[in-house]
Amino acid sequence: MLALIASAVLLGCLAGPVLDRFRRSAIAPGTAVVCWVAALAGTVIAGSAVVVVALISPPGPGHGLLEWLRDCLPHHGNLAITMAAIATLVLVTACCLRLASGLPRLGRAVRHRRRHREMLRLVAREHGRHADVLVLDHPVPVAYSLPARQRGIVVSTGAQEALTDAELGAVLAHERAHLRLRHHALLLMLDLAHSLLPWLPTVRRAKSRLPLLLEMAADDAAANAHGSRILVDALCRLSTAPGPAGALGAGGGHGAGALVERVLRLETSGAVKPRRSVRIAACAFAASAVTAPLLAGAVAIVDLSRVC
Repeated sequence: MLALIASAVLLGCLAGPVLDRFRRSAIAPGTAVVCWVAALAGTVIAGSAVVVVALISPPGPGHGLLEWLRDCLPHHGNLAITMAAIATLVLVTACCLRLASGLPRLGRAVRHRRRHREMLRLVAREHGRHADVLVLDHPVPVAYSLPARQRGIVVSTGAQEALTDAELGAVLAHERAHLRLRHHALLLMLDLAHSLLPWLPTVRRAKSRLPLLLEMAADDAAANAHGSRILVDALCRLSTAPGPAGALGAGGGHGAGALVERVLRLETSGAVKPRRSVRIAACAFAASAVTAPLLAGAVAIVDLSRVC
């Protein structure tokens, strides 16, 4: 149980500040995204495991869920059983309240995206040359992506007029990277984690850092295919339009400061590859952040069989 609590504290309170101290050039955005997602997943796993172990630990009311511990309750006094029941009730109530606030928010985000796609079917038309692109008649230059089975990228006529063919290709590569790497699903997971555990430093920092890292990871994919200079020119032309809610747009939507940081990175250190040792350390952290709380939770549950 102590190892499980330690995993929850390390991942929920310390992992985020440590990851936040890494310089942008020290670790590739894609690798940083993996580390942040692993830290979030490990935090949720550790927190859930702590709740489960607290419920099934004697003399908690979930104690009977483990058959080999069903005869342990008589060994504990009435006061201990009463205190455990009260603590468990408070814990379950807190978890239910967090779920009640987080799950509806997730449902609203999914419904908003569905309505957005349905609206696009009515007002947008298919692109003649790109099978995955819808064209929206609007003078404002905008390009964004929504998760969809078909034609998940939306480009306005204003963007087509403002961008050259090469710049439009870079923008489409950026949006395709978002869809291919499931960045929209990661943002939904981030919103859910933040609604459940908003007080944890790792979750709070991930809420502010991860969206920008996702944009940078898509920038790298587009720059590798079309060149950094072409992508920078395209981003500057699209910077005047805000991104739609629930979508990921090449022009940003995370503030002017975020776009400036992306452009400066592409113009300066975007082509610098992080050291191999940093990549290995990042992969080791991501693997341990998920496996450590799983193992600690399994060991804690197994140890309960030896309590009585």
